[in-house]
Amino acid sequence: MKRVIYIVFVFFVIRGVAKAQIRFDTAFESGSVGSVTLLDSAYLRTSEKDSTLHLSYIVESRFDPLNPVDTALRPSARWFYFRMTGAKNKYIYFHFKHTDPLRAVYSYDNRNFTRFAENEAGMRKISKRFERDTVYIAYFTPYTNTYLQSRIDAWSRHRDVAVENIGNSFHDRPMPMLTITDKTVDNSHKRTVWIHGRTHTSETPGSWQLDGLIDALLADNEDAETLRQAFIFYIVPFTNPDGVAEGLSRSNATGVNQEINWNREDSLTVVEVKNLKRTMAELTALRPFDLMLNMHSQVANSATYWVHTAASTNEKFFGRQMLLCYLNMFGNGYLAPSELSFSAVAPRYPEGWLWDNFGDRTVAITLETPYTYYGESQIWVTPENLSDFGKATLQAVAMYFGVSMPGAILIDNENAKTRGKWKTESSGKYIYLGDDCLSPQKVGNRITYRHKKLPAGKYRILRWKAGANSETPTPGANQLLPAGTHVQKKTSGFKYKLKATSADELFDALLLLKIM
Repeated sequence: MKRVIYIVFVFFVIRGVAKAQIRFDTAFESGSVGSVTLLDSAYLRTSEKDSTLHLSYIVESRFDPLNPVDTALRPSARWFYFRMTGAKNKYIYFHFKHTDPLRAVYSYDNRNFTRFAENEAGMRKISKRFERDTVYIAYFTPYTNTYLQSRIDAWSRHRDVAVENIGNSFHDRPMPMLTITDKTVDNSHKRTVWIHGRTHTSETPGSWQLDGLIDALLADNEDAETLRQAFIFYIVPFTNPDGVAEGLSRSNATGVNQEINWNREDSLTVVEVKNLKRTMAELTALRPFDLMLNMHSQVANSATYWVHTAASTNEKFFGRQMLLCYLNMFGNGYLAPSELSFSAVAPRYPEGWLWDNFGDRTVAITLETPYTYYGESQIWVTPENLSDFGKATLQAVAMYFGVSMPGAILIDNENAKTRGKWKTESSGKYIYLGDDCLSPQKVGNRITYRHKKLPAGKYRILRWKAGANSETPTPGANQLLPAGTHVQKKTSGFKYKLKATSADELFDALLLLKIM
């Protein structure tokens, strides 16, 4: 049940004018606040004939329920989302406790949210004169169950989408899963990708990112059609629908942090995790997922992947994670090599559950988006650029599996002809696309990349420069670098020659991006 918070004022007269009452409440979906306390109020004269009421409040955000499974884990209170009425033409100051907004968001219609300007907000503080009577204030732009259902209703009209409920939450809310694939193409040769999000329900940026990924996958273009023919995507947008609806931060309705509930005995495993584990087990009965993405958001002012260390997994698994991360940085100003994070795989997490069941056959990794800005680029996060990040992530998944699209054609070194002595590098020492990369052994050795039927058009050619498989970034390596341009006058065979400038140089795949 939503709580309605009233601030009761003792009315008094300042310069003969009675102070107006402001009302705060959370009687709407995902609304949450602990308490709002008036600190001070005063009328300040702004001109000879005008004055403005200034009000200051302490806002204490609401803590999640106590965790009955991990009793030492302190409940979170990050999320807040409240409505204020009676705010028009008043200058209002907020100081937040238990939470950490840098620049929160506000809306006058509860649909279109705007980030507070730099001069209106700082860490845990807001000060602004509002132009309308009703204002909604939130930690970040909300993404509710109702909004998700509207998106699912739209997505499900696509011929390649199937929607099913994989089970209900503790408070009996459904947990829908989207299966996205071209149903006219045989599934036996498709790659399988599992994605889930909103385990921690305050992490709404992750939902906006996933929303953009799904939109790109269902777009009406040849690239999206190719992906649906090559993949089966299983997507559970909300693993914690109760927490979303009830305005919680990191726990479900019972107070359990579902992210670390994957290795508990049955009596201590929450129903939401049971639903996920059962569904994943059913879908992997014949063969494991090829990739699992666990979508989250973090308070740090950057995006990151949480890469599981080679010491806790193996060199191959680590290298495949790093390849995906680096590919996601291509043409994407929202993630940089210096922003990657590393941790040991652990059975309490979903990635640990997959590792224990399938080892390195399933590459499983967590992707975190920020609430504030994207690290080195200093771009402030919005639902729109989160959607772009989601599209970039989908492109990275395609390149990771070597899937060519009409607008982005991959030519691996297996489709290349070499002249001179070359060495095949297939160990875990380097990060490369496909199964291996090539070392020329001698300056001047040549390699010719070939494609049997390249469509007509103008292409930008990029070359994957393989580098060390390490937590430390290698300057100038493990990235797609410009290698030239090419005009294909008609649809026909394609050849592209490169010459080794160093005996230690590594040659891997080419990417042809169609620009005309």
